[in-house]
Amino acid sequence: MNPKTTLVLFAIAAALAAFVHFYVIEGEPARLEAEAAAKRLFPDVEAEEIAWIALRVSDPREIRLERRDGRWRIARPIDFAADAFAADGAANAIAQLRSESVVEEPRPPEVYGLEEPAALVRFEAGGVEQTLRIGRETPVGANSYASIEGDGRVFTVASYQLSAFKKKLEDLRDKRILDFDPQAVERVGVRWPDGRVAMERSDEGWRMVEPVRAVADADSVDDLLSSLSFLRAASFVDEPDSDEAMGFAPPQFAVELALSGEAEGAEPEIARLEVGGVDESGSGRFARAAGAHYTISQRSFDDFPRSVVEYRDRRLAEFEAEEAARVELGFHSAAGEAVALSVARANESWASSADPVDPDRLDALVDALARLRADDIVAEALGPDELRGMELDPARVVLQVYGEGDPGERLAEVQLGVGFGDGVVARVPERETIYRIGAALADALPADLEDFRARFVAQPEPVDEAAETDSQGDEEAAAGAEP
Repeated sequence: MNPKTTLVLFAIAAALAAFVHFYVIEGEPARLEAEAAAKRLFPDVEAEEIAWIALRVSDPREIRLERRDGRWRIARPIDFAADAFAADGAANAIAQLRSESVVEEPRPPEVYGLEEPAALVRFEAGGVEQTLRIGRETPVGANSYASIEGDGRVFTVASYQLSAFKKKLEDLRDKRILDFDPQAVERVGVRWPDGRVAMERSDEGWRMVEPVRAVADADSVDDLLSSLSFLRAASFVDEPDSDEAMGFAPPQFAVELALSGEAEGAEPEIARLEVGGVDESGSGRFARAAGAHYTISQRSFDDFPRSVVEYRDRRLAEFEAEEAARVELGFHSAAGEAVALSVARANESWASSADPVDPDRLDALVDALARLRADDIVAEALGPDELRGMELDPARVVLQVYGEGDPGERLAEVQLGVGFGDGVVARVPERETIYRIGAALADALPADLEDFRARFVAQPEPVDEAAETDSQGDEEAAAGAEP
């Protein structure tokens, strides 16, 4: 072949390859986007430009949504906060609504279900008001008929695109009862019929300031704030009864949150919630906040702690179980006998200074101590006689956990006394508070020296006397058979 011809063919092939790459492969997304834009029913409308939307689709009443200060609100038939997700969904659906086909010379509106009273979506964007009519579904395909006022054509649109408009008033109302950022809460006040607590956030964490000054249980406070921030209405009560009839006199649970202001030195914003009695269904509770009335599920109500002790810090020990290298155990009997034992990790097991211990039992003991929480608070403080009566001075059992090294960092110390209720009394050296450890955790800890020897000391393997006798007989028979 002529070299010149070959060069020309090569150039043509290269140009064709470049065309395919840049215009077919890389240009495909842009072409698809352009085609989709050409099919938009409202090509000049962007979702964020829509000022209001009026829907008369699934609800016989026209529901008007208005954007106020960047937030959606229902203006008719009631004045209420709108569900932002549902309202944004309607605005986006308007902006992205696309036709599947166009009937340029349509028949009468009733053929397509577009006659009065057809489903309507009215809206304003950029100062221009427009109206979309939604008709019946097409005979073939998952589409529906639609038209735009002032445009003589009839369109078919995918039915799924219209789902954002098929909302009833209940669907468009904001079901959030409290709208706040848990990290912005500076103070929490909680009341119930026979008690109250107040907690404040500090640099060290949450502290209880009422009815006593003490460290608060950070997990309980954070869980409460999380439950409140995710609390949703089961239904709305637009015609509330009297406070007495709805169980708000007094409320069964009430919370007040002080939120830090956006500007430095600004007064904190206050958010309040009250929960009343059981609703008419018997499965929920009445609730109110910011002047609106709701019902919430009974489960949501049950999640709210309603005792002072549930908000108290009841940690007796907290460390990583894997860091425990040695456990020191001290036992005092009522007769004055004192016994000390030391158990250390050895080759992923435990070695005792006295009798060998059951490694599984020691692992369970360390695991229980690593996250030891009391179930209740017995007393804020006790006198010497009361401490002796509860066998806490001296303590019946002293458990100390140390990390690696000699002597190693002390990770925890817990002192146990007599049985109390369904558990055992306990305290830690740096506090005067007396706690009760529940039965489940107490079972993992030794109650006294006798209990330790019975449950924590490794028991020797039982001897099979019959097998031993047979073995001895075999040996004797073998010896008699020797010449």
